[in-house]
Amino acid sequence: MENQFFNLLLKTGNILIFRNEDRISLQFNYENGDHCFLAPTDTQDLIQLLTMLCQHLWEDKNYKKIPYIKQLFVENKNAFSWGIDSSELTIERSKLGNGIVLKHQGDNPLNLEVNQVVEIVQILERLNI
Repeated sequence: MENQFFNLLLKTGNILIFRNEDRISLQFNYENGDHCFLAPTDTQDLIQLLTMLCQHLWEDKNYKKIPYIKQLFVENKNAFSWGIDSSELTIERSKLGNGIVLKHQGDNPLNLEVNQVVEIVQILERLNI
């Protein structure tokens, strides 16, 4: 599982997803815009993929589990954001249609800890109604 790469093709843009040691990495390609747009089926695919990668990482005997002490995201008017190293990831429901907008600024790829990925999955599930 360590060297597998997944390229998730979205309604707009794509995300390359892979395990990078003790983190899950997301590399964003926006094509001609400043964000990725996920249709409801794209969101379900992303949720399943992130859940699978987190489970494999969590069950790895060499993985050092970090306790979840506090909420890692910030919510601002139904936009959810994570400050990760020198980057920021924002997820929000699209105002123009049925879907979710992902925006990332900073280092690409973005390296996420399991606790951050779990929160992202929860937010994606919440918004994908």
